[in-house]
Amino acid sequence: MRNAIIVISGPTASGKTKKAVEICKEINGEIISCDSRQVYKYLDIGTNKEGIFIQDGIRKIGRICQFLTDIINPNENYNAMEFVKDADLKISEIVKNGKVPVIVGGTGLYIKALLYGLDEMPKADESVRKELKSKTQEELYESLLKLDPAAAEKNKRNPQRLLRALEINMLSGKTTGALIKPKALRYNFKHYSLIVENDILYDRINSRCKLMIEKGMIEETVKILDMGYDKNCPALSGIGYKHVIQYLDKKISKEELITAFAKDTRHYAKRQKTWFKAQPDVEFVLD
Repeated sequence: MRNAIIVISGPTASGKTKKAVEICKEINGEIISCDSRQVYKYLDIGTNKEGIFIQDGIRKIGRICQFLTDIINPNENYNAMEFVKDADLKISEIVKNGKVPVIVGGTGLYIKALLYGLDEMPKADESVRKELKSKTQEELYESLLKLDPAAAEKNKRNPQRLLRALEINMLSGKTTGALIKPKALRYNFKHYSLIVENDILYDRINSRCKLMIEKGMIEETVKILDMGYDKNCPALSGIGYKHVIQYLDKKISKEELITAFAKDTRHYAKRQKTWFKAQPDVEFVLD
């Protein structure tokens, strides 16, 4: 088994990074971000990046280094396999420097892959992807619902994951669940997941989403589009940015943008809480 690490998970707006910084100061630790949206360059406001940008892959929050943000362009894809590879390398570097790696984030699949390993899934197939990318999110969902109902419901609001689950089924003839096998631990770890009462958490989310818009998330999105990136690129498909795109396309008002943004973020937080409650080896901490 590899080096000892600490994992801090939880739903969005639960205070994970703040808690991680406190812990790092106590144990001489450094943070590795585990956030599937913060890996994108230029998406700062809408992904709630903290601290000061130093260079690609490195930020500083106070005196604490944070790694694995700002590492890919908005038109690139990133997955759990790539995260594990990048995180393994960074963990080794942090340990070599005599510090403790603290993995922080709410992307449950990435955390699970890092701690327990990845299942053997079919590699991406460009011809299949081209066919699936021509479908709407609703069409992807309906197609997957016939083949893999569990995966369809689990990923209903995530078009990239719907596409991937369909691709896996088309290439292997099996559901994603059928391809998952028990695994040995990859690290000696302590996994703490933050719990926040729903009323408090949802108030935080509502305030945060409104503040993001006020701080310039719309302008940030326009800047990314002006750089030549397509409005349908992977980075802009996430919660918040896709709502801003609808606003820029004059499909919704600013008020509707904020309402939809907050609503979908609350739903996402609920799914995160459900995910972490189902994971083994987790100690839950009430914030």
